[in-house]
Amino acid sequence: MMDAVQFIPHEKPMVFVDHLIETNDEFAIAELTIRPELMFCETEGLPTWTSIELMAQTVSAYAGHKGHSKGQQPRIGFLLGTRKMQLPVPYFELGSVVRIRVEQSYLHEGLGQFNCEIQYKEHNFTAMLSVYEPADNDDMIGKLK
Repeated sequence: MMDAVQFIPHEKPMVFVDHLIETNDEFAIAELTIRPELMFCETEGLPTWTSIELMAQTVSAYAGHKGHSKGQQPRIGFLLGTRKMQLPVPYFELGSVVRIRVEQSYLHEGLGQFNCEIQYKEHNFTAMLSVYEPADNDDMIGKLK
C-alpha cells in the first residue's frame, strides 16, 4: 500500500485518493476512506457524483506511478469526459471505504480511455473515462493562461 498523493499533481483539499493498493501496466486499484473533511462532503456523506473525480484521480495515480518508475514527476492530465456512468446510491457513507479500480483500454499519443469501477458496500459504480496527458505540461499550461 502506497500513499497515492505522491503520484498525483493535487494538493489538499482536492485529494480524493488515499492509498494506491496495486498497480501494473494495465490497471490500478486505490482506496479512499470517506471523512467529513473531504471537499464536497455533506452530513449524509460524500455525494456519489464525485465518483468521476475519484476515478480520474486513480487514473492520475496510475499514470504517476508509471512515470515514477521512470524517474518522472507527476504530470497534469485532463479529464475529457465520461460515458456510461452508473450511480446506484446518492452518497458514500461517512467512515466507509471505497475501492476504485481503473483499467487502461486505450492509449495513443497522450489520449487514453479507462474502464473504471468503484466498489462500495454491495454496489458497483462503473464508467468509462476519456483522458489526455500532454507530452509537455509546461507548454500546455502556458497555452491555458
